[in-house]
Amino acid sequence: MNLAAGIQVAQLALKHRQNKKQQQRIIVFSGSPIKHEKKMLEMIGRKLKKNSVALDIVNFGEEDEGKTEKLEALLAAVNNNDSSHMVHVPPGPNALSDVLI
Repeated sequence: MNLAAGIQVAQLALKHRQNKKQQQRIIVFSGSPIKHEKKMLEMIGRKLKKNSVALDIVNFGEEDEGKTEKLEALLAAVNNNDSSHMVHVPPGPNALSDVLI
């Protein structure tokens, strides 16, 4: 999954939004392995923090080695005054909506 490109497109859309008074927030649903390196995700996180963009992450699906660690590094880089959050949904028979609500 191309997480970096998706976040950058979302940030561009937020930058050109009509109502500038609303808080900027991106929600990431991550269900597949992340191919990007931890350093690149941290760089994207710092850029989001600089532009006052909050990030919420829903981690579900495949349990890839390093996926949770990479997402936590991204969250730590962007988190400003505890405005960003992450939810881990364990694999199982439960629907994603049941866990989130």
